[in-house]
Amino acid sequence: MYAFGTDEYEANYGELLEKRLKTESQPYTFLTPEWCAAFEALVQNDERYKQVARNWEGSVVLVFLADEAANIKSDIFVYLDLWHGECRWIKLVPEAKGRTGDFVLAAEYRRWESIVKGELNVVKELATRRLQLVPFDFKKAVKLAAASQAAIRLVELAGKVETRFPGGLDDAGLASLKELFSKMRADFGI
Repeated sequence: MYAFGTDEYEANYGELLEKRLKTESQPYTFLTPEWCAAFEALVQNDERYKQVARNWEGSVVLVFLADEAANIKSDIFVYLDLWHGECRWIKLVPEAKGRTGDFVLAAEYRRWESIVKGELNVVKELATRRLQLVPFDFKKAVKLAAASQAAIRLVELAGKVETRFPGGLDDAGLASLKELFSKMRADFGI
């Protein structure tokens, strides 16, 4: 297994992403490296996000809790490296790295899917703690509340990625997703 943060890890993750970008077409399957890369590109090129997040400081980690019914066998961590309206990167990371984010937000996979689809409001989910800041910290919760427009814009951008959700995959698509996650667990600890 490659150690996160090393040149070897980054090179191999980059190779995997490059290969998948050549072999996979949109719509991308939700929570795959290529989906994260498409989300990253939208955020990096969005002037509205840059404006509403100009005062934001800190990384955000989205934790998609395991959900057997959705074929999500273990928690998935999506790390957003954000700073003053800039998005440095968005990618899948191992749990140990994911837990180090400045703002770690966790919810059941299906709740996240509904948020990305625009069926649930991210601010309301945070306010009612159905989307949880882990561990809860009042000062961080206040900072998140103050950045509600940036959070809303991130969700809008995630919703703009052409996406296939695991629940809508056929048997071949599910098998391919399971194989990818198995490889990523073995090679990257994801």
